[in-house]
Amino acid sequence: MSRVLVTGGSGFIGSHVVDKLADAGCEPRIYDLQESPHHEPGSVDTVVGDLFDRDALSAAMEDCEAVIHLAAYADVGIVAKEPVEAEECNSRGTLAVLEAARATGTRVIYGSTIWVYGASGDGLIDEDAPLGLPDHLYTASKLAGEMYCTSYAELYEVPCTILRFGIPYGPRARPAAVIPIFVSKALKGEPLTIAGDGLQTRRFVYVEDLAEGIVAGLQKGTADRVYNLAGDETVTIRELGDIVSDLIDDTEIVHTPGRNGDFGGAVISNERAARELGWRASTPLREGVRRYLAWLAPERAPAPEPEPAPVLAAQPEPDRVAATPLAKVTGLPGWPSTPASAWPSAWVVAVAAIVGTLIPCLIAIRSDDFGTGQVGYVAITCLFAILAGFCLLPLSPLGRPERGTVIAGWLLAGYVALETLPWPRHLLNLGMPHRGTIALSAIGLAIALVVATAAIRWSDDEEAAADTVG
Repeated sequence: MSRVLVTGGSGFIGSHVVDKLADAGCEPRIYDLQESPHHEPGSVDTVVGDLFDRDALSAAMEDCEAVIHLAAYADVGIVAKEPVEAEECNSRGTLAVLEAARATGTRVIYGSTIWVYGASGDGLIDEDAPLGLPDHLYTASKLAGEMYCTSYAELYEVPCTILRFGIPYGPRARPAAVIPIFVSKALKGEPLTIAGDGLQTRRFVYVEDLAEGIVAGLQKGTADRVYNLAGDETVTIRELGDIVSDLIDDTEIVHTPGRNGDFGGAVISNERAARELGWRASTPLREGVRRYLAWLAPERAPAPEPEPAPVLAAQPEPDRVAATPLAKVTGLPGWPSTPASAWPSAWVVAVAAIVGTLIPCLIAIRSDDFGTGQVGYVAITCLFAILAGFCLLPLSPLGRPERGTVIAGWLLAGYVALETLPWPRHLLNLGMPHRGTIALSAIGLAIALVVATAAIRWSDDEEAAADTVG
């Protein structure tokens, strides 16, 4: 039975790797700052120690076939707040592991991240993509670890395999990650907040699938080789919010200004891992979120959905995959579209409604056929028509709003009330309907739709140009 040291084995990913190593017949040994809270005391061989305790680290590694190095500052928010400590742990901590491996003749499996592709451009990206200068401290520290691995392999013949993880989620996840934050807010009845318009794409990977991929990298991966271990679903943050909202009480979703250093996301190829390691992520995002919810709050989790019928596996792609434009992932869908909880941004609605209402009103003011009250009637009719149009048409990149028909019905009811009840007309100083009101309203709606579509496309182009990887 081979013994494998797991640095960070008490943490989120590491504890699952420990479980999968045991399932694979290996003898895991944890090296961490604390005992694992996810295992029974004494059930897993554990060494409590610091990465910079050279003697303790070398002694823990002495009789191990390999070390899976996962200990790191993984929360990008904490990395930004504590850059010195994060650099020390992520970069120099990796150096310490490599030096101990050199001294003990141990193979190194290094846990990196697909964030390193941040400056590699758009399209479908594989392990041979050129890596640019990172724009986040977390990415820089993980990329430094990769460079140390390649240097130790070249200079000291330390066998190293680099695994670039997608964004992990699932049971035992730290509360600060995006999916735990969304689920926690939904369980508390709070709205889900999304930075920007939510079109940033991510490749999430369910943590048990990831742990299986890490073990596959240990057993089947070769030295001096890099493998992507990410999910096969390209998901926008907005789609993730819709999944959580659908699983938990139709939670409200609100948008906040975008964050500095955030990334849009490119499409990561997992074909090398599929061919050489026999690994693919097998858990769909919706099912993975449901499993996380079942672990966190079993009483709130819906029942598992039936598994779909098996399909034939696609033929493997060449090692170097041709680039696919990111616009194919985030482009606007055409009519008809699948209903979804997808609303245009508030500024898009406001601008389109103002322009679509103002132009017909100016036309009415300059026309001798409309009086003051009738101009007001034109304005209200245009506004109601525009808002109803936004509810019913798939203007958002994710399709038509899920509850758009209901809201459009209430708008129609309000409009009928304004037209038939005398006191609202008197209160708003509205004239009687004019024969040109319908024509001007149709013009206003058309103008608003054109403005909204142009604004959404412009916003998508701007975000795609600023996107990196995730």
